[in-house]
Amino acid sequence: MSAWRTRSDLVRGLRDALGLSAGDLIAVHSSMKSLGPVHGGASTVIAALLEAVEAPACGTVLMPCFTHPLDEVDVARTPCRLGLIPETFRTWPGVRLSDNHTHRVAVFGREAEAIAASHVGTAPLGPGSPLHQLALRGGSVIHLGCDFRSCSLIHVAEFLAPLPFHAAGIAYPDWDKDIVMIRGDGTRVVCPPIDNPGDSAGFLVVQRDLERRGLLHRADVGSAACLRARGSDILDSALAILAEDPLALLCADHACPVCGRKRQAANAGRL
Repeated sequence: MSAWRTRSDLVRGLRDALGLSAGDLIAVHSSMKSLGPVHGGASTVIAALLEAVEAPACGTVLMPCFTHPLDEVDVARTPCRLGLIPETFRTWPGVRLSDNHTHRVAVFGREAEAIAASHVGTAPLGPGSPLHQLALRGGSVIHLGCDFRSCSLIHVAEFLAPLPFHAAGIAYPDWDKDIVMIRGDGTRVVCPPIDNPGDSAGFLVVQRDLERRGLLHRADVGSAACLRARGSDILDSALAILAEDPLALLCADHACPVCGRKRQAANAGRL
């Protein structure tokens, strides 16, 4: 049976093994189950992350708190669909939530206000959005017990690159509708089904490229195999891969309702 981890154990792993330090700006993707038993559960994991970067005094922690494509999304109240750690972080005292109808983020720390505010007027995962801001500000992406198939920053690269299927506006079937967003100030906004990101099952190609070039740091925290990479390196890698092959990040699953249609749209555009 795995030993129970404490907050101190996790802080030590985050700092000594994964290399976090005071003042870091990090985006966190996570699997609570992968960490093994933790005293205090998700709240302890969050407290350890904040302590490792000394937030809010100098560091900043961002977590995607994406929602399902509901008819109506309340930024302050609609639950997160990404698991226990980000859902717990969503209601953490002092956390700032970005105004977005599908790809809201939660941010806590020195740069939280500016990063959360950057979502207003930008695509969910497009240029200038919070995850893009993280990369531009020198931040890193942390994967606790998961891999780059959950790396939402790569979607930003897909928006930055001139891909041949962009004009087709292809999205998952359930996402192809207007969604009413209730902002943090209570105002209601109708958000049309544009600029929604696609599938991420093919994103391991970026992980393998970073590892090959020595730009991916691996370490164990608790029982979890963890990854860390600079956001700018992730974007540079993904953009270089897409420049060579615009279809390189699409998945190989023939049943995927998005990637197959994007290939068809790209091929049609070449005719």
